Amino acid sequence: MGDGQPIGRYDDMWAGWCTKVICDHLGLGVKTGLPYIYHSKASNPFVNLKKEYKGIFWQEEIIPFFQAASLSKECTTVQKCYIELSKQVKEKLGKVDPYFDKLADAMVTWIEAWDELNPSGASSAKVTNGKA
Repeated sequence: MGDGQPIGRYDDMWAGWCTKVICDHLGLGVKTGLPYIYHSKASNPFVNLKKEYKGIFWQEEIIPFFQAASLSKECTTVQKCYIELSKQVKEKLGKVDPYFDKLADAMVTWIEAWDELNPSGASSAKVTNGKA
């Protein structure tokens, strides 16, 4: 998502929708604080519309998709949940636009990269004798 993609500027909402489905499934809560960024820059509404028009149209499918998304009981980790969610994106949103097939593949790639860079047991350093 982002510049040059058909659903530019929806990356934060997509991440939030995915996070909500996964946290609800795993019984996790999310707590946030006050925003640290104040956005006061005026922007051109016509430029924004060009960047957002497909997302505005696609919301008619995306929002009900996330409202109805359900994950199997085999999904016991965030990674497993995200992979299963990617399959549902491909199956149910792929018919809306081929972009969602590409996005679903990117979701899987993200988890594969995450797992490769964060192997099990290495995600938190062990402290021994005061040294990490």
